[in-house]
Amino acid sequence: MKLQLPTLIAVCVTILFIGGIYFFGKDKTELSIAVNLESEEFKQLRAHATDAFNAGKYEQAIALYDEAIKMRPENAEIYNDLGAVYYQQGLKYAGPSWPSWEKHLSGHSVDEALAELNRAVTKTDSGSILLKTRDNTVAAAIEEQAKKLGAAVYRQRWENEIMLNILIGQTKGFLLKARDYYIRALDLKPTHSVAFRNLGSFYMKVGRTDKALDYYQEAYKLDPRDEELEEYLHQFRK
Repeated sequence: MKLQLPTLIAVCVTILFIGGIYFFGKDKTELSIAVNLESEEFKQLRAHATDAFNAGKYEQAIALYDEAIKMRPENAEIYNDLGAVYYQQGLKYAGPSWPSWEKHLSGHSVDEALAELNRAVTKTDSGSILLKTRDNTVAAAIEEQAKKLGAAVYRQRWENEIMLNILIGQTKGFLLKARDYYIRALDLKPTHSVAFRNLGSFYMKVGRTDKALDYYQEAYKLDPRDEELEEYLHQFRK
């Protein structure tokens, strides 16, 4: 019986395919198993890291997430998760209250305001210092001096008042790491709604409500099923 051309091609392809399985099947199978084993190991590592985080064992969680990143450096979720650990650790070092120190500098001169800043830094080993003023000159002097002392300063004007949120000590270090890991997660996966949400929480915490709202809105666009965020944005706009 004479085979039609399409049928002949199909037979040849089938023979080549079977031959390929025979000659290369073993290597392919081992590679697949190796990938599956690595994937399972990765899942277990991430699960252990999550358990450590939920138990408040932040240093252990960080070590485990670092190992997970070495295994899968392209995984955006791990960077976000690691950022969440650093964020909680930063809050832990800030103590029971936020901000750790708060003062309205109404009527204070530049020298008086700087003296208050130095007093706050001396009394606050790690945490957030919130200083408020309506004087641009005072605000500029505080920001300059705080940065000289190694602090991170987030400044925002609300109506006629300037608010300076100043992060110092371990809190500063951990929260800035959290921010950087969230950003890295978005570099790898620009549609990662949770990382946008977490960045919103970071900026809300340091008093930059304008940037926080931008990140929250982006998170909601990506995940409109987030009812909690929807309600929060509704209340915020009101």
